[in-house]
Formats: sequence, structure tokens, C-alpha cells
Amino acid sequence: MTSHRLPIRVYFEDTDAGGVVYHASYLRFAERARTEALRDAGAPHAQLQATHGMIFVVRRIKMDYLRPAILDSLLVVQTESLAIGGASITLRQRFWDGAELLAQMEVVLVCIHQASLRPARIPPRWRAILTPATPGAAEGE
Repeated sequence: MTSHRLPIRVYFEDTDAGGVVYHASYLRFAERARTEALRDAGAPHAQLQATHGMIFVVRRIKMDYLRPAILDSLLVVQTESLAIGGASITLRQRFWDGAELLAQMEVVLVCIHQASLRPARIPPRWRAILTPATPGAAEGE
């Protein structure tokens, strides 16, 4: 996956009483960015579900908050693949305000069959899109 960038405006609902982006808002921003990255690549979540009966679920998130984002900021969420396995994908997502890095996360997603909730091999179309752009970055499971 090449680096995908999604602009997101910070609204009042995204902030705490002090006008600083609430920590859980970053999770919503990241989810939107992952969804749009797949959509822009031509393989939306809805198609994975409709065609294969599969969905991606979050297994693990590691988040580092570096600087606060504030009300009305225009953030950019950058999403890129780090590694892919048989049923999982590891992504890095960074949150920028201009040239300033505000937060970053590493998220592991697992592909599962929606009916059984059991892990499933990532279908070829999604595998091709989610494979890291740098050679040798993919890893087996």
C-alpha cells in the first residue's frame, strides 16, 4: 500500500472541555482513514463483506500521543502498510498538523469470516492492495 493521506477537520465533538482533541477521537479518525484508504484503492470494506463474507477487525493498537491537536485544526491522517500475514495486516497511522507530527499508532487488523468470527486468509485483491510498498517488508504468519 502506498501512503494514503486523509484530511480531517477537528470539530467541537472531537474535543474535551479544554478544546483539545480527546484521545478516543484519534481512534475514530484512524478508522475513517483506513476505510478511505481501501475505498480509494478500489477495494472497499463493503465489497469484502459482500463478496467474501469477511471483515477486518482490530486486534491490537499501540498509540503514542506526542502533541495536542486543538479545535478547528485541519489534520492529515497518513496510513501505510508495515507488514502482511496470512490473515493479518499491520498498519502505521500518523496524525499531522502541517509538518508537525501529533500522534502515531500501529494497528494490527485481522481478517475474519463474519459468520463464524474465525480468522480468514486475506483475499488476493485486498492482499495486493495491503502489501507494503517497500520490498521485503511483508512477513508470514
